[in-house]
Order: sequence, then C-alpha cells, then structure tokens
Amino acid sequence: MGHLTYLGMELIWALPVIALQWIIGHRTLRTHLRLVLTAVLLPTLYLSMADALAIRVGIWTLNPELTLGLSIGALPLEEAVFFLLTNTMVVQGLVLALNFEGLKPRPRA
Repeated sequence: MGHLTYLGMELIWALPVIALQWIIGHRTLRTHLRLVLTAVLLPTLYLSMADALAIRVGIWTLNPELTLGLSIGALPLEEAVFFLLTNTMVVQGLVLALNFEGLKPRPRA
C-alpha cells in the first residue's frame, strides 16, 4: 500500500460505519443536517489545529512512507481526514441515538 497506507486504513475503518448510519438513519440525519455539520466541523477544526501545533513542535510525527505527503499547513492530510471521520461517526451516532430514545435534537430554525 505504501503512501496510501494511513489514509486507506482510515477509510476502511470509518466508511462502513458512516454508510450504515446513513442507511439506517438517513431521514433523521437529513432532518438534522445543519446540526450534524456544525457538530462535526467545529471540533474537526479545533482538533486539526491542536494536532498541527503538536506536529510543528515535534510532539509526534507520521511516517512519511505511509502517507501521501500532502499537508494543510503543518497538518498531514491524513490527520485532518481522521478527525473528520471520527467526529462524523460520533456526531451521527449521537443524533441517531437521541432520536431512537425519543430525545430528538431540535433543528435550528
């Protein structure tokens, strides 16, 4: 796999879960799409900025042989994708669980 290893493993890990969430709860997720997008994008931005800082100051690195070598500033693309995928699974799971329990999140007007 080489340079696609990290990204490929992320996609194999997360996309089946995200697809299943949409298959099962597409109506709920569409109804609350603005909430889902906001709740996914804000923490993704925060975590990406914190991770970029950690990488910049040398707290950790990613093996360049396992990544594409594309970055957003100091943040490797794979790290941004990881945060986006993780936050998507968590937020969609919470929205679906709250809807299932009858504790429906209210869409913003």
